[in-house]
Amino acid sequence: MSEKIQNNIYLLRDKIMVKTKTGVQIKSIDFKYLKLFLRNKGYDEQKIKQNLNDAYEIKLFYKRAENRIKWKDFIRSISLAEEKILELEESISESYILFFKSNKTGKIYSSTGGYAHLTIQEIATTDFGIQILSRIIKLDDKALRATKERNLTGGVQGEIKIFRKDYNLYENEDYSKIYNELDALIDKKTLVEKFGFKHTDIKTNSICVVKNSFLLKKSISFKELLKIIEKCEKLFEDDSNIIEINSIEKITRTDKVLLDTLFDEILKKIYNNYSDRNNFFSVEISNKEFERYFYASYSLLYFKLGKANLEKETDGIIREVQSVFEILDEKLEEPLEYNEFKKVMLNSYIETFDENGNTLTLDKLIDHFCTEITYEGSSYFFIEKDWYIVKKSFVENVNNQVKIFLSENKYKSSPLNKWSSGNENEFNASHLGYKNTYVFDKITPLNIEACDLMKIDEINNIVYFYHVKKGFDNSMRDLCNQVLISAKKIEEDSRLDYAYLRKLYEKSFNYTGKDDYYKKVKKQFNTIDQEEFINLFKNKKIVFVLSVLDAAKKKRSLYSNIEKFDSNIAKFTLIDLSRQMRAIGVDFQVLQLEK
Repeated sequence: MSEKIQNNIYLLRDKIMVKTKTGVQIKSIDFKYLKLFLRNKGYDEQKIKQNLNDAYEIKLFYKRAENRIKWKDFIRSISLAEEKILELEESISESYILFFKSNKTGKIYSSTGGYAHLTIQEIATTDFGIQILSRIIKLDDKALRATKERNLTGGVQGEIKIFRKDYNLYENEDYSKIYNELDALIDKKTLVEKFGFKHTDIKTNSICVVKNSFLLKKSISFKELLKIIEKCEKLFEDDSNIIEINSIEKITRTDKVLLDTLFDEILKKIYNNYSDRNNFFSVEISNKEFERYFYASYSLLYFKLGKANLEKETDGIIREVQSVFEILDEKLEEPLEYNEFKKVMLNSYIETFDENGNTLTLDKLIDHFCTEITYEGSSYFFIEKDWYIVKKSFVENVNNQVKIFLSENKYKSSPLNKWSSGNENEFNASHLGYKNTYVFDKITPLNIEACDLMKIDEINNIVYFYHVKKGFDNSMRDLCNQVLISAKKIEEDSRLDYAYLRKLYEKSFNYTGKDDYYKKVKKQFNTIDQEEFINLFKNKKIVFVLSVLDAAKKKRSLYSNIEKFDSNIAKFTLIDLSRQMRAIGVDFQVLQLEK
């Protein structure tokens, strides 16, 4: 048998957060900690040969486990009792973990066999392999062979790509993407120069698989493993030629204490807002299936209070956590204390329905949260179940990209009213009765909001669809989703004889109730019939305008002071929306409204 095998290499964290009887503590990951950690996992330390390597202190741990074979009872109903397949009830699995502590840096590396990789995930860094790759390739190297990606926005949670031709990172660029795993080609020259292989041992290029571990798809000996670890350490000594592959990192479930701590932090902030409505904390309510969510005709919020099961039906969808507060105010006689409030947040559900009562989405309330917090000097995103740590470079990049986008797509005139006071609906309603202006913020055929305001520019042959938002905060993600859904529908409508815009006209014109707002909306069409309304769009350029009022007390400009706006979620969502609008061929601009 060969002494060579393929080896995944991990780098252990320096410290880890653990829960103790006295609270959360930070523990150093050293051999003392590892021995106790692995003993609790069923591993025993093994004696090894002396003087294996002068540069590393090496430890070996082993586990032998007996596991009941789950499929035996199924086979027993088929096979005769004396057959060999039924002789053994249990299988045996063996696993090992090797540790290499650098005498020079104190860093601890690891390699595993069997099922031990599941154990090491709990204490390994999350991007060691990706960090290695960032030091051995350039952005334009035709090295990519396959990727596993995670999108921060939209409905795609994960995607696997296999490239038939050579690709580089530029060609696969996507602003909202996080690489979970990459397969890349390492040429013979790099294998020799960067990883210490001999020319005589290298016959072909090699594929590496990088994620939280680094794997060369090449069988190597123990001595070669040591050499690769030593070379990986050397790569970290020089940071001058690093490319950035991920500027956001997902926090994995193995970091449970940190995840619990961060979640407690946002719950406290939400509760402070619940207790004092002036203490605003932005939490968008959305769903990973955002298009299905926004198409909903109505929603139900289910929650428990003590033994009582309560529910509240809402027209359309719940869009922000403040709407949940209003439901609690309506259902409860007195405000909740924190512990009861926390139980409600953790055990509530939102179900959305179409106009026929069919379920569109059903998830826990907390799985709809989208927000951003700063904890111990670092920024974190919480987006529909998942936490991400935001690197400083991400903030710098997003500010630069927003600056470029706004400089090229600034809405240059100010055709809308100043926002004197009131909410979004009141601002939109202030435009009722204006020439070549239509107000549609409460008119939603097919549960799609075409726009809040629409203006016809007869001179330049343009129809503007304005989507209005108060506050450039985390809830911008909600608005950007609305804009994208609306743009897709309007873009396709010209090919469908304007079926959706006809419904928009009919829903406005056919109102027979007594509500003053809807009567004024209906009045907009007293002098224009349906065909004349549809003709407004024919042979016209369509432009969508995201129209934002900054809610801050001090005046600042989106166009020149984007760094002063705190919400990175709002910024990267805006950039992602611009990319998607380009993809569907719809013009998109941004207008900062005036007070």
